[in-house]
Amino acid sequence: MTSPLHLGLEPHFAALESFLAEQEASFEPEVRPMVREVLAHPGKRLRPLLAFGSGAGIGPSIDLVRGAAIVELVHLATLVHDDVLDGADTRHGADTPNHTHGAHAAVLFGDALFAHALVLASEHTSSTLCSIVARASRDVCSGEVCQTFSRDNQSLSLADYQRQIRMKTAVLFEAACRVGALVAGYPQVHIDACAAFGLHLGIAYQMYDDFVDLLQDDAKAGKTLGTDAASGKLTLPMLLERDRRKVDILAELRQGRSAREAISAETWRECFRMLDAEVASAEQALAAIEGSPSPFYLLRLTGFLRQAAAKLAPSA
Repeated sequence: MTSPLHLGLEPHFAALESFLAEQEASFEPEVRPMVREVLAHPGKRLRPLLAFGSGAGIGPSIDLVRGAAIVELVHLATLVHDDVLDGADTRHGADTPNHTHGAHAAVLFGDALFAHALVLASEHTSSTLCSIVARASRDVCSGEVCQTFSRDNQSLSLADYQRQIRMKTAVLFEAACRVGALVAGYPQVHIDACAAFGLHLGIAYQMYDDFVDLLQDDAKAGKTLGTDAASGKLTLPMLLERDRRKVDILAELRQGRSAREAISAETWRECFRMLDAEVASAEQALAAIEGSPSPFYLLRLTGFLRQAAAKLAPSA
């Protein structure tokens, strides 16, 4: 069943899935089953959607499809590594490579996905595309390193958290938009507007994902949850509640208190207000290209995120 987010872009996503499936043959026989496994559970394909939306107005050209595939492979590599770091057994309702093949193989498989994405980027005629992808990959990995070093750090600041989520998530959203607009041949003002949209949306989306980890259950989310507090990862709700009550919020959550009990309604309201402010900034960024096809597709994502956040928010 086609996602409402993909309406009007069905040929693009069909071409994307075919292109991704073809990449399996580029890997060694021992690695190919792992490639099939991660591609079999596609999720929402948000980053390809950002690329296709930013490049809207042209058909599913091979360059646009390749660009979308590149950023998706980088994203898949980060998920494989995230699941190792968090000890997660399920994602998208299926076993993770970490669970099925073990941490050592999963880490190396994630590395192989990163490397293949860069191979594909290097084959494009524009060195700019390769630079965008390489920088985003570096920043994503650096963000994960920073977050790893900050586990159980009770002095972590809000600015530290914001810098980490910008690197680990938002820069890849931004890169997807840049790649899509670039290969579509749009002028710099269009590229920059889409990139700003992606950056703000990525920040908001990571906030939302952090809220999901605290508020939703595994079955509904389709992945292992509760890993942030368990691994000592301080996220926005924890930071704000820590500062509000001057308490060890990680200890409270680890002792079995639910996030709805340990984190006040006032803190949750502030969290969702901050998320909404980032969504609004994303929408405002597209004002510079009003009248182009891109906002029609990209603004679906802000609507989707607002609706998802509203369903998740605890009642007052």
